[in-house]
Amino acid sequence: MFQVRRVVVRGKGVPDAELTFKPGANILAGVSDTGKSYLVQCLDFIFGADKIKRFPLSEPYSHLFVQFANDDEEPLTLSRALSGGDLTVTPWEIDGVRPTNQSPSTVVPRRRGRSKADDVTSVLFPFADLPEANLRKNRYGELQRLTFRHWMPSMLVDEVAVIDARSPVRGPEGFDTTINERAFAFSLAGRDDGEVVSAERNDVVVARLNAKLAVIDNLLEPLDARLKVSDGETEETIEKVEGAIARLSTLMDDNAQAHAALQIEREVALGRQLKAEGQIMAIDELLARYRLLDGRYGSDLDRLDFIAEGAHYLDALQSVACPLCDQAMDAHQHAEADNAEVQTAARAEAAKILALRQDLTVTIQDVEARRVYQVGVRDEARTTITRVDAQVRGLMNVDLRDADSRLSRLVERRVVLEAARNDKEQAVSLRTLRQSIEAEANRPRATARKWEALPSSGVHDLCTEIEKVLQDWSWPGRGKVTFDQNVYDIEVDGQPRQSHGKGVRGVLYSAFVIGLLNYCRARGRPHAGLVVIDSPLTAFSKQKNLAPGSPLEVGVSDGVEAKFWNSLTRIGPEVQVIVIENKPPPPSVAGAVAFTWFAGEFATDGERAGFFPV
Repeated sequence: MFQVRRVVVRGKGVPDAELTFKPGANILAGVSDTGKSYLVQCLDFIFGADKIKRFPLSEPYSHLFVQFANDDEEPLTLSRALSGGDLTVTPWEIDGVRPTNQSPSTVVPRRRGRSKADDVTSVLFPFADLPEANLRKNRYGELQRLTFRHWMPSMLVDEVAVIDARSPVRGPEGFDTTINERAFAFSLAGRDDGEVVSAERNDVVVARLNAKLAVIDNLLEPLDARLKVSDGETEETIEKVEGAIARLSTLMDDNAQAHAALQIEREVALGRQLKAEGQIMAIDELLARYRLLDGRYGSDLDRLDFIAEGAHYLDALQSVACPLCDQAMDAHQHAEADNAEVQTAARAEAAKILALRQDLTVTIQDVEARRVYQVGVRDEARTTITRVDAQVRGLMNVDLRDADSRLSRLVERRVVLEAARNDKEQAVSLRTLRQSIEAEANRPRATARKWEALPSSGVHDLCTEIEKVLQDWSWPGRGKVTFDQNVYDIEVDGQPRQSHGKGVRGVLYSAFVIGLLNYCRARGRPHAGLVVIDSPLTAFSKQKNLAPGSPLEVGVSDGVEAKFWNSLTRIGPEVQVIVIENKPPPPSVAGAVAFTWFAGEFATDGERAGFFPV
């Protein structure tokens, strides 16, 4: 459960309008038109109402702050701009120091449609340790989440509702009637409707089936139009086209595979040809150098032969170039040498050159053999390339040159035939579906479902609590209370609450909501723990001209009123009851509860004029 601690309305350049409340009973009284009922509007607005009433004194103000406290006296403040919009949630007092590790969060006033956004209920329910519940919202068993708005008729009672003939459970007539009833049942038994399996409404079912039929008709219309202009192709024709496509595709695949194999063979042969030609070029270069070296060897041998044979002519040489150093013979002289030694040396050198020349000859022969081999490899590769090219040209015969275009035409024809077949199949399927939907639409449907009544023990115990309240108020008569589940309202001594005048209806409404609060507190049932009642005695205390001997004559009214005020002093701090009235309670009551008085325009020093400072 939770309670209200402070309600503050603020604006720029104006003093705060503030009310403070304590646990237990609180009384806010004052003359008319001082803003007492504005408290109910503030609480209703902070609990998710769409708008709040504005009047001249409230115009300068822009924001509403409401501070709550739970059973552990933990603070929670909700604030909202008076112009509307989302709410700000702060886990501290209105003027408290903000903890450094906490920041405000934002919630929506209440969820709309399928929204899962955090709202006031998702904040206050865990704060007040209230269990969440799914309740039946209509006679078809559809479920809706419980919110504070569903408890409003028995939690926040304004001056119109308290004297009205409306049910204190259902509230004003509207779409929330069923779920408000289930919220009341949840408070009585603590059990929600989460396991209820819903049934679709007949009008919803019929509308959905008609929508399906309309969609099917829209789909059938173009299908029927296409089928009328169809050339009536049969499955046999489709099979023929598919066979032609398969044969042509197989032929093209085989051709492509053969072409790919030949291409690989050609690439291998071309690689061998290029490699052989590269080898031949390298061999030719090497042979040219070998042959040049062989010529040098021959030239050296010829010179050595000349030296060996002409050594004895050296002395006879005159003014000629020396064969050894190519200098003039008269410019120098060689050491005298034996002609035999010169010949021996020349022959030895010639023998070396001959040996080298012989090796060179063998090498040249080996290289020439290699050249012959590479030429053979090159010629063989060229032959292979020529053969492969001829085979490739042979593959590209006349039948395959236009294979692609023929295959494209066959595929297009196949698509046309397939589309016609699909149209036929879809039309048959849609007509079959239409027949089943029409049969479903014509099937008899169940009438409204029967639901479990309110728990009898809970209703009995609640009536007992209300009887205690009436006894405490010295209600005339036996004060026997029963609950009529047809109208979701109480009867006292066999007379429905709605059959009384406004004054009695207001008192009995107050007895109902206080009795429900006492019932839930004593039995640990779900309840906010807060009740606000606006003007429960105003109409009751003004009754005049009652018939003599009436059980509710003016004297009795005065007695009930006095007992009502005195009963507020016995409300414990575990709950909170806020009563708004025009005239003040007796001094003994005012001193025993949290009492605030609005004196209006004739307020004296120390008295408060109204909700908003003047």
